[in-house]
Amino acid sequence: MLRRFRTALLICTTICLAATAALAQTAPEEGVRVRELGPMQPHWVFLLSPAGLDSEVSAKVGVIDGDSLQVLGMLTGGLLSTAALSPDRKFIFMADTFYSRGSRGDRTDVVTIYDAKRLAPVREVIIPPKRQLHIPPDASALAVTPDGRFLLVANLTPATSMTVVDLKNNKALGEIETSGCTGSLLSGPRRFQSICGDGAMLTVDFDDSGKATSKKRMAAPFFDPEKDPVFSVPAVLGTTAYFISYHGMVHPVDWSAAPAKAEQPWPLLSDQDRKGGWRPGGMQPLASYSNGKLIYVLMHQGGEWTHKKSGVEVWVYSVGDKRRTDKIVLPRPGSSVYVTQDRDPRMFVVSLPELGGGLPSPPSLLSFSTSNGRYLGALEQLLGFPMQIFGP
Repeated sequence: MLRRFRTALLICTTICLAATAALAQTAPEEGVRVRELGPMQPHWVFLLSPAGLDSEVSAKVGVIDGDSLQVLGMLTGGLLSTAALSPDRKFIFMADTFYSRGSRGDRTDVVTIYDAKRLAPVREVIIPPKRQLHIPPDASALAVTPDGRFLLVANLTPATSMTVVDLKNNKALGEIETSGCTGSLLSGPRRFQSICGDGAMLTVDFDDSGKATSKKRMAAPFFDPEKDPVFSVPAVLGTTAYFISYHGMVHPVDWSAAPAKAEQPWPLLSDQDRKGGWRPGGMQPLASYSNGKLIYVLMHQGGEWTHKKSGVEVWVYSVGDKRRTDKIVLPRPGSSVYVTQDRDPRMFVVSLPELGGGLPSPPSLLSFSTSNGRYLGALEQLLGFPMQIFGP
């Protein structure tokens, strides 16, 4: 009896040891591994949401593969963050604001640099706590020089200025005053433009020490901010910036000159369009395609001061011919439009929920072919409340 018990015990022990060894061979490695993305593709898009239902103080940037309409990842920032890509597409920059007690307390402003493959922060630079906080976010508040050396951060306290950040040495170099003018619209290797309150434009050149070497302002305004303001971010084709007004006028500005030189305005709308109440509008109502010299404008039918209303159509214009060449009807209203710059360009439109009675539906991203305007599909159930869209 004892011999049989010993034999059974030996067999059980052998089985247990074998099972343990097998588990040890197949057990996963301990720890968490971060998946890396491949090189940034032409149809990737980035959606900046300054806040959402899940957080009032944390901005988010969603990274989307526009071909498959799949979410690749997400970055989390601070209060009303702004974001931009490095020219070599290796980094993502975010200008963030944090308060020591969430929405109050001591304020800290930083520029956070993220690795574009791991979507992880690699370093940050403390900047003066005065950067411009505004909704909707747009490209006029943050800009990277073409060589990737400097980052410009627009300030508003309400005094206006520009913080120059040295990305090579990870430090803020100082500020450039832009009294009465705001915006970091890059127009050269060391040059930016700011729109002034009277409708003029300020051209600023700066050196590698972050100091202004030249400030030249237009002698006269190029638009009337009281009667017909312009959207703050233009469509830039070559050295010409095309600003669109709330009433549908195109104001070309030559950025190769110093100061910038206003050119002859021309209308987006025909008399029939005006009678129909058509106007440009949205959070980001304007996009461009450089190779075709085309601009894309979100359009809606509405009255005075409806410039934030979502568009139901996208109108395409040739700036060379100064005429409309196409009209793309949207399956649902769109608040922001973006066009990729590759040989097979896509048009992406963010559709935000219509606020009103009942529960709003989640935002979505719509995809279109620019060659024929064909609707290619949508990514539904976007997180947050995306107000800005940008890409490589």
